[in-house]
Amino acid sequence: MSNMRLKEQLDNLFNPKAVAVIGASNTFGKWGYNVLNRALSHKQGRQVYAVNNKEPEVMGLKAYRSVVEVPGPVDFAVITVPFQDVPAAMEDCVTKGVRSAVVISGGLAETGEEGARVERHIAEIARRGGIRFIGPNCLGYCNPYANFCTAPFLPPVETGRVALISQSGNSGQSILDYGLQMGVGFSKFISSGNEADLRFEDYLEYLGQDENTDIILGYVEGLREGRRFLELAREITRKKPIVIIKVGRTDVGTRAARSHSSALAGSDVVLDAAFKQCGVIRVNKLHEVVDVAVSLLGQPLPQGRRVGVLSMSGGMAVIAADALRKEGFELPPLSPATMEKLNSMMSRRWSGGNPVDPAGDFVSYQALWPMIEDGGFDAIVVIGGVAMTSGYATWAPATMKPATEEVGRLMEEAELDAIKTTIDLMNKHHKPVLFTVGSARFETEGKVPLKLRESHLNLYPDPEESAKVLGRLVRYSEYLGPRTSSLQVAEKWRAK
Repeated sequence: MSNMRLKEQLDNLFNPKAVAVIGASNTFGKWGYNVLNRALSHKQGRQVYAVNNKEPEVMGLKAYRSVVEVPGPVDFAVITVPFQDVPAAMEDCVTKGVRSAVVISGGLAETGEEGARVERHIAEIARRGGIRFIGPNCLGYCNPYANFCTAPFLPPVETGRVALISQSGNSGQSILDYGLQMGVGFSKFISSGNEADLRFEDYLEYLGQDENTDIILGYVEGLREGRRFLELAREITRKKPIVIIKVGRTDVGTRAARSHSSALAGSDVVLDAAFKQCGVIRVNKLHEVVDVAVSLLGQPLPQGRRVGVLSMSGGMAVIAADALRKEGFELPPLSPATMEKLNSMMSRRWSGGNPVDPAGDFVSYQALWPMIEDGGFDAIVVIGGVAMTSGYATWAPATMKPATEEVGRLMEEAELDAIKTTIDLMNKHHKPVLFTVGSARFETEGKVPLKLRESHLNLYPDPEESAKVLGRLVRYSEYLGPRTSSLQVAEKWRAK
């Protein structure tokens, strides 16, 4: 479903040549100050103009009373003036020949009928002038590939293969922040706001064609073009995964969504079924959007529902078994060859079956590799024994610190080699491995967690999280169909 006109319009919007900030301000903290400051920091070959009808100069730039007075061409405007002044600002943009805009200003359709009336008027002006715009009531966007951003409070965003569309600015920023912590790079971040002109479905269509985007994430409060969304999703998910958190499941949540971004939220049960039919991966929490994205970037898709569990804790093994069964997975027995290998490296105390519990022996990777090679498993869940070297010195008594630091260093180097072997086996056998650490102190420091993040191998805090993510991966794999098509899609993303 290719729309070249839409692609051309959004290409211009996401990589403008001349930018005007309407409502630019010298007052630190105001949107007009924050947005102009961000635009200037990402100037690099662009013309940036300040528009302020009261000040002669803003942040060292000559200020123009109107965008119409700017001497050169302007193809993109960021509008930050109070909502009652937005129609006049949009009229000026039409007169100037501006092609696209972001309307940051709030106080419109999300506040009631009077605000909705003004918002409709703004959209009519833009439509008459051929202007496509994001918002109102939004943060705007970030395009790392063009090194341009209108959202002032985002940290530096690395380029990557994941795009995020969010109908909530702050929720979208939370997803983006967590993604950056987990080593995810982004192609686009779009805070869509009230969607008076460009809608979620427009961005979805555009990103479906975007050569820099392989995975599309979305925070959705309501879909204005539900049928179009499903048609687009059905086509796009065959090539690119779409991961959505759809809020407003309850009547109270639906009303809250409408008051927040004027979104129209439909029947959740119907929408959930429709998502499944068109291959959309639905999650329930903000962090799960990123967890699934990381796994899609770093993991082969599972080719079935048979899971092997390797746990350093018998109790955690039981929790994992329950969680996996709840997600519809099987825990088949170990093959005779795998049993023989595990018997050779473990004491007689080990569990002797799946889940594999070494009963106190620390054999994590050596036990994992035969399980990856076991043809009876489609995926492996590991609990403990991973990323522990980085925390080795932190939990030892103070009197043992010098010794543990040296041992920890040696263990860290050995584990880096073990991770490389693990990744090679995962790719060779097309089998995902989900790591659960069970302790936050082993998650963030040192070379091992860094290596895992760079390889897009997440460290889940408990077995339930691992089971949920694996459940979403297998359902997407089943949606894609036969083994070959699933593997081809997965390998295409990961090759980039």
